[in-house]
Amino acid sequence: MKVTTHFLIINIMKRKTLYSLLTSHKKNIFFGIVGLTMVDMMQLLVPILVGKVIDILASSQSDSYVLSDLNKYAFYLIICGIIMAIFRFVWRFFLLGTSRKIEKNLRDNYFSRVQNLNVNSFQNHSPGDLMARGVNDIETIKMACGFGIVVAYDGIVLLTFIFISMFLISPIFTLYASGPFIIMSLLILKYGDIIERLFTNVQNSFSNLTEEARRIIYSIRVIKSLNNQDEQSNLFKKKSIHYESMNINLIKIWAGYQPLITFLSGLSIFVFIFFGSNMVLEGQLSIGDFSALMVYLTMLSWPVVAMGLAVDWLKRGNACLSRVDKIMTQETESDETGLVKIEEIDKISFDNVSFAQASNNILSNINFNIKRGSSLGITGRTGAGKTTLINLLLKYSQSDNININDIPINNIDKNSIRKKIVYVPQNPVIFSGTLAENVSFFEENPDKNKIIECLRISGFINDLEKMKSGLNEIVGERGVSLSGGQRQRVSIARAIYQNPEMIVLDDTLSSLDVDTELQILRNIKDAFKEKFLIVISSRVSTIFLFDEIIVLDSGEIVQRGSSKSLEKQDGLFKDLLAIQRILPGALDAK
Repeated sequence: MKVTTHFLIINIMKRKTLYSLLTSHKKNIFFGIVGLTMVDMMQLLVPILVGKVIDILASSQSDSYVLSDLNKYAFYLIICGIIMAIFRFVWRFFLLGTSRKIEKNLRDNYFSRVQNLNVNSFQNHSPGDLMARGVNDIETIKMACGFGIVVAYDGIVLLTFIFISMFLISPIFTLYASGPFIIMSLLILKYGDIIERLFTNVQNSFSNLTEEARRIIYSIRVIKSLNNQDEQSNLFKKKSIHYESMNINLIKIWAGYQPLITFLSGLSIFVFIFFGSNMVLEGQLSIGDFSALMVYLTMLSWPVVAMGLAVDWLKRGNACLSRVDKIMTQETESDETGLVKIEEIDKISFDNVSFAQASNNILSNINFNIKRGSSLGITGRTGAGKTTLINLLLKYSQSDNININDIPINNIDKNSIRKKIVYVPQNPVIFSGTLAENVSFFEENPDKNKIIECLRISGFINDLEKMKSGLNEIVGERGVSLSGGQRQRVSIARAIYQNPEMIVLDDTLSSLDVDTELQILRNIKDAFKEKFLIVISSRVSTIFLFDEIIVLDSGEIVQRGSSKSLEKQDGLFKDLLAIQRILPGALDAK
């Protein structure tokens, strides 16, 4: 466990950067850079060839000599075009292809990380926020690792070599033209940090907007029942206005930033016309050199714009990567692959188990045993610690003195436990697919007969017969077309379909009438007569027929035994029985 914890700490401390994402694909990046460099070299060669052509046309040589040279340089220009076409495909394939691979890897790792996050992490990040980071932010990172890197490298290379080429033609003019670009580089550095900060605000606002949309869609039945649509629309509108405001703040910077850079680029052309024309008149520049310089200055407009785009995309990507990295570096559940794996469960024992959280004692001195083929009911007042007890069994929380097959639970791989024990909460999650998909949990080739049998056990078979499409009935987002009791029974059928060693129902039958509830319990008890059945319920009738019942109060077991023995004792069980007005004699034993 110490090795696992040490590995976890190292993993948490490692933070991703755009550079680290790219260096994991060094080979592809290298070939992509080579292809992009070749395209840039050919682009830089074109103005020189054009200058040569103009000098030839301006010369007083014979027509045959001029035509021969023109054909030669025309051939060179065609070769340049072919080379650019080939290597443009190369850099697009390797650089943009790499950005897609980075995107895929990030999404896979992010999704895997979210599934393995500690339960407490979900209290700090809403589902909408996690969705925004996993979709919108990673999309921006892909753009930064693709076109962001392309325009950054392309801008730097072209700027560098254009100035070198210009310097070789006329050092004096190049010094005049470089002034605006020095100012431009300072502006890029200044605006880059502002863009990153403002874009972080944009993405945070987008997360809030996504969560608000998710909340409204999830709660649509409640909203409609309360006729609260207008108020919810206003709440969403406020979030939308805030998102718009954050974007406007960023656009204001971009609106002034990019035109300013373009203006400085245009200023260099003014310098060229002002000084270059005099240099031609004084014989310091030939017409061909003047034309070449003019083409080079025209070409400068792209790398100048590219540098602005590069700073924008890279800063946005860096901001998004920081947001994604906050999730990727969250503490996850410890890796327990090296621990004991259980093949089947024979017995479970809690021996003087206590559990505290945030200095609050939730469970104290819990002692009970459950063996294969038996059923256990857990009841008590709200907040007595019933669900916490099951969380300890599933290792969502940890405590000592819990044994499975006489093996300490902390020595058992949590995944092997969770494969054997299926927990069904009071508020089940129903997916927007078909009824069959919900029961089989989207199994590729589900057994329809098994699905129908599971629905029979869960008491859903009569509801199934009333559905026009049968197992192919679309249940809607979050089971919107189903009632609360139907959703609970579908979730029970799903749990039975998994064929677990133990099924745990946590107030899962709360939306059903007593007769339907008892019939389902009889079905489940019969199906699990050679396995384990644990039911948590505040309703005493639910667990009245169970082999053993434990009664929790303030985190302690205050009563235990069968229903017949407990109803004769003065205590909480008898009080709950009286409050709920249950007549034990009216319940059939079996």
